[in-house]
Amino acid sequence: MQPSNTKPDPVVSTVAPAATPQAQRSTESDVADAVDKLNDFASKNASDLNFSRDQETGKTIVKVIDKATDAVIRQIPSEEAVAIAKSIDKMQGLLINHKA
Repeated sequence: MQPSNTKPDPVVSTVAPAATPQAQRSTESDVADAVDKLNDFASKNASDLNFSRDQETGKTIVKVIDKATDAVIRQIPSEEAVAIAKSIDKMQGLLINHKA
């Protein structure tokens, strides 16, 4: 039996076009609504969860909170990870400004 000389079909990927500012605003509004719904659900069913969105990075933050003490037990991503992400964004901005 001889090996086949046919090549597999290339994988075609589609990339969504960049969101327009208006579409991005509606998306941000949708995310804010979803965060509110998650917080409402959490308060009824799993009262020790808090969902929020970091304004600078746009990352969703999930906190597990001890109801008795209101202390944060766990944050995902951690405060350190959020701080690192913000630092990287600032450094990228400095590099871009420096090159321009």
